[in-house]
Amino acid sequence: MTAVDEGSSSGRGKPIPELSAVMPAYNEEEILPIAIGEAVDALESQCERWELIVVDDGSTDRTPGIIAEQHERDPRVWAATQRPNQGYTKALIRGFTEARYGAIFYTDADAQFDLNEISRLYPLLADHDMVAGYRIDRQDPWIRLLTSATYNRLQSWVLGVTMRDVNCAFKLFRKSFFEKVHLSSDGFLIDAELYARAKRAGLSWAQVGVTHRPREKGSTTVKLSTITETLRELWRLRRSLGQ
Repeated sequence: MTAVDEGSSSGRGKPIPELSAVMPAYNEEEILPIAIGEAVDALESQCERWELIVVDDGSTDRTPGIIAEQHERDPRVWAATQRPNQGYTKALIRGFTEARYGAIFYTDADAQFDLNEISRLYPLLADHDMVAGYRIDRQDPWIRLLTSATYNRLQSWVLGVTMRDVNCAFKLFRKSFFEKVHLSSDGFLIDAELYARAKRAGLSWAQVGVTHRPREKGSTTVKLSTITETLRELWRLRRSLGQ
């Protein structure tokens, strides 16, 4: 395992030859038009070829219609639909499976990241299988900051993997990463599983600081679990890894 703190892009023109971006969404009608619009602008400015896969995880609001409208404007934006709701982990796995290009990126549909920063991570894929962002000056309520810090420590302790911001939804992968790492979680620890299985497969990653913004619209739908639930899932994952 290798980890570094910083990366930068150089050169002119569009720095990324091809990229599949995965964006899970569940009842995100308030913020989704903004999130997709910003993603399209960023992908168009940075990538020669790209697609944006919005995984509609059984939404009951206008989320499906918004994705359809965006697809009409630009066919490179398209929906992978799950019915009924299957949860964040299954949504991400579905998106990773559907991705077509050699580099795969994922983020959430809450518009809390500047996707123009993907080009800062991309050069590090030359030497690493995964490049993970960590949030600089994280703009979340204090309870989420406390919970996240606790999760980071628990996951490092149980799995023996050091990660700066395990659940940061700003990660970039080589497509070959998912040929070597097969995700099986159906709970809420997919990011921990990504790191743990990458370590077991002998893959490397880099960590890069990224900008984090307050959520302006909508509300967080990811379940905040208890310490007991987290430990139970972590030990289950550890057993599945044969540790």
